[in-house]
Amino acid sequence: MNSAIQCLSNTPQLTKWFLSGKYKNELNRDNPLGMHGEVAEAYGELVEKIWSGMGSSTAPRDFKATIGRFNPTFTGYQQHDTQELLAFLLDGLHEDLNRILKKPYIELPDFKDMSDQEIAQCNWNYHKARNDSIIVDIFQGQFKSRLTCNACNKVSVTFDPYMYLSLPIPVEKKKLTLNSCLDEFTKEEELSEEDLWYCPQCKAHQRATKKFDLWRLPEIMVIHLKRFSQTRTWRDKIDELIDFPTEGLDLTERVLGVEASKTVAAEDRLIYDLYAVDNHFGGMGGGHYTAYAQNCIDEEWYYFDDSHVTKVDVNEAKTNAAYLLFYKRRRQVNNLGQDKDEEKEVEEEEEKAEEKEVEKEKDTLKEALVL
Repeated sequence: MNSAIQCLSNTPQLTKWFLSGKYKNELNRDNPLGMHGEVAEAYGELVEKIWSGMGSSTAPRDFKATIGRFNPTFTGYQQHDTQELLAFLLDGLHEDLNRILKKPYIELPDFKDMSDQEIAQCNWNYHKARNDSIIVDIFQGQFKSRLTCNACNKVSVTFDPYMYLSLPIPVEKKKLTLNSCLDEFTKEEELSEEDLWYCPQCKAHQRATKKFDLWRLPEIMVIHLKRFSQTRTWRDKIDELIDFPTEGLDLTERVLGVEASKTVAAEDRLIYDLYAVDNHFGGMGGGHYTAYAQNCIDEEWYYFDDSHVTKVDVNEAKTNAAYLLFYKRRRQVNNLGQDKDEEKEVEEEEEKAEEKEVEKEKDTLKEALVL
């Protein structure tokens, strides 16, 4: 749990938002898919303790107890997969902070004769109409999935949201890199006899090919390296070193939703910098989790091993234990150190303040006229 929390708490946009106290105004206690706002509250209180500067370490006992109440898997002191915990926590925070109080029923149109751009945007709008939270704002992207029937060549295309990318590891490669894992993820795959697809045109289960592509990228990209392999007959962990960039990961040309990706202006390119790594040491039956993270205030890198914290160089984060990689999108900032989104947010708050002042002056004038 500690390693996942260290990575998440060093996510700049999320921590800044929780420390501002904004989460208190967006708690959705009535969402049947949420946890009555309690997980978001517990996380907010934990973040406040971590960043308070009081004490050298913080024991997340209350937070752990809250998580355990809603998911018994995380009770007790048995070790659990950090990716499973992160997935549960992000889902829980999203539902606890979902700004949609009543999810509308929306009937999707017939996508026949529509372009991929139109279908993708339609699906994204549908998703946002029912799911709108700080978690969606920061962590969610969209990928394209294409299935092609081997018998009749019927093509089925869907666009789905994702919170993190789970990348397969091409163990047959001599040198493993993050790019080779991304290539493996987007490689066309032949579905097996045990995984037949129901073709709506053939009206039968058929062999098919499947392909994933990135369509929309989030502000924060969480990459899960699938080190734990499992088949019907055996389970194993892949311990090979996977080389990944600590800065300047340019994904622009990998995203199908970006038109003319080769000519995109520099400030609009999808470039990411590493800010945290969640590590797993050990095998399938257990092990130990640690984390590397860049402090979002002093921008120095630290190594977290339970209650021990050590200042390190960023290149030390590249080990064969790297399991979850956390990247933040590089943004241009203005003279005040604000990126475009922050600048827009400040402008909106100023406009609201001006509107309130105008309304106040109107009320004062009305009172004067009455007198």
